[in-house]
Amino acid sequence: MAKGLQTIANAKYLFGNDGKMQTGQRNLGGYWYNFDQVTGKMSTGFTHLKDQNKTVYYNAQGQMQYGQQNIGGHWYLFDKVTGEMKTGFQYIADQKKTVYYNQDGQMLYGFQKIGKATYYFDPALGTRATGQKNINNHWYYFNGSGVMATGFTYLPDQKKKVYYNEAGQMLYGFQTIKGKTYYLDPVTGTLATGQKNINNHWYNFNPETGELALGFTYLPSEKKTVYYNEAGQMLYGSQIIAGNQYYFDLTTGAMKQDELVYNQKAKGLSYYGKDGKQVKGQVTISNQKYDFTNGYLKVAKQQLVTFKNKTYLVSGAQVITGQQQFNNHWYYFNPTTGEMATGLTYLPDQKKTVYYNGAGQMQYGQQNIAKHWYYFNPATGAMATGLTYLPDQKKTVYYNAQGQMQYGQQNIGGHWYLFDSVTGAMKTGFQDIADQNKTVYYNQAGQMQYGRQNINGHWYYFDTNTGNMQRGWKLAGRDWYYYDAKTGQMQTGNLTINGVNYSLDGNGKQILNYSVDYTYALAAGEGDDATAANNYIVLHEVGVDTGAAVNASYFKHNLNSSETYVTFVIGDGGKVYQVGTPGQVSWGAGYNANHNAPVQIELGRTWNSRQFWQDYTTYVRVARDMAGKYGIPLSLDAGGAGTPGIKSHNWVSHNIWGDHVDPYGYLARFGVTKDKLAHDLLYGI
Repeated sequence: MAKGLQTIANAKYLFGNDGKMQTGQRNLGGYWYNFDQVTGKMSTGFTHLKDQNKTVYYNAQGQMQYGQQNIGGHWYLFDKVTGEMKTGFQYIADQKKTVYYNQDGQMLYGFQKIGKATYYFDPALGTRATGQKNINNHWYYFNGSGVMATGFTYLPDQKKKVYYNEAGQMLYGFQTIKGKTYYLDPVTGTLATGQKNINNHWYNFNPETGELALGFTYLPSEKKTVYYNEAGQMLYGSQIIAGNQYYFDLTTGAMKQDELVYNQKAKGLSYYGKDGKQVKGQVTISNQKYDFTNGYLKVAKQQLVTFKNKTYLVSGAQVITGQQQFNNHWYYFNPTTGEMATGLTYLPDQKKTVYYNGAGQMQYGQQNIAKHWYYFNPATGAMATGLTYLPDQKKTVYYNAQGQMQYGQQNIGGHWYLFDSVTGAMKTGFQDIADQNKTVYYNQAGQMQYGRQNINGHWYYFDTNTGNMQRGWKLAGRDWYYYDAKTGQMQTGNLTINGVNYSLDGNGKQILNYSVDYTYALAAGEGDDATAANNYIVLHEVGVDTGAAVNASYFKHNLNSSETYVTFVIGDGGKVYQVGTPGQVSWGAGYNANHNAPVQIELGRTWNSRQFWQDYTTYVRVARDMAGKYGIPLSLDAGGAGTPGIKSHNWVSHNIWGDHVDPYGYLARFGVTKDKLAHDLLYGI
């Protein structure tokens, strides 16, 4: 007797323990099977279960299937619990997508008409589209439910309104929709509203609907009435509309109302009434009668005609334009509008700018316009620009490119000039620039001068960058010159400056009572280029029994490793070796002292008494020379930190920083006391 699953004639059947054939749904080993109610044959493939009103799917082994299944090249979805085949919209949670299955349970793709709406499903995944989507180079929009949009649609994320045709495709450019014309941006598809310039034509689209305006239209934002032709383009100039003549401004398109208009072709003046229509015949305007019998104003004799602050020159029925002399005054009437010019006016045929007063009459000479001074040629009326001599005021002034007189310092053509702050007169000679705390010199052409200048038989020096006149000592190359502290004039001969006697040759160059060797001088870019404050001259001695040249060489060649050097090293029989540059910071006594000492001096050692006194004499001479030049008192080691004067390194250590005691120990070797050094510095040797 057969029991369980049995294969009979290539079909499977189920028999119970009693040998009877089983029918209907059966759960075997955790799988649901179905056996035909009549034949008992095991079901495979799609099967409709009438008692449960559902369609399910059994695989080749007869087991009911669940979830997504690809059957015969089509995707299906079966309930995960009941196995029921799904149709319609279904959300696939693990793939985060919504898809659609037709009545046969097959997943659909591409565009699909479902009910009265159109949807789009990804061709590969079947995912229902939402939002904007580009399909075959056309933009479509699908709402949150996936329904394809048609007609006008607002896209909130892009803050724009667009239009989709019946096929759902976004449209661009001009479109006629239900008998109305609209314009959609060629790139974004945005519906145009308000005024828009398209291909050099102005159009107007209703601010709310975007509908193209036609005919007479009032633009409240610009307070003007304009006219758009059948294509929606704004019209200009003279236009016949419904048998009436109108005139629209050539630039703005504004319809002329209660205005005179110049017809350039006919060279006549027409009058357009408050309704914008041209008026013919006798017209009374502001209690004055005008003759417009032929459509153009006609007067008995040449005269100026003013209406609403616009003035024209009319002779008979003709409007006269261009430059015209009338009643002994020059006027200018615009060739395009016929209107009389006032104010600054450029005359292109004469390549000049002139000025017409409120009455339209050309003005000459100096004129104050809107709080600016201008100058107009007495003969031609041409506006002056650049440097200009005013003969009646005997002064030269400067007018900028706009013709306005300029004041104060001005850079013109790469040269600095100075113009009086009140009169604008160009300054020459010596001038004090108070806000820059400097004295400069302008030559007869008014240009600031630089470098060495001989003025009235005296030599002066002006800074090559700022033009500031030099006062006091000036180091030029390797030579010293002195310019008077008040007048700035270069001095010659014998002078006593700050208690020190100096000799200057006939060319102003100082005659030194010592000579300087530059063998070990630092090159540009070596050492410190900061300028020191003029407070101290610091005196050192080398500290070891070596001469001046050896130490100067050490400073020069070990600068980066030792980070120490001074301005001068003196010794070897009264020789002076320059290392650093006078006036600049050197590195010999600590940061504070270095930045307050324009000169620091080292004294080389010797055991030879004759050589010592040569060295010492030069040591004192250089110290006095430099103190005098930098205005530093000749007193030695006086006061505490901040007290100007000549200072020993020993004083620096006790009052500012350090542990040096030089130069007193070495000087004592040859009987030079601190008092003697102080006396010699004060009075010289």
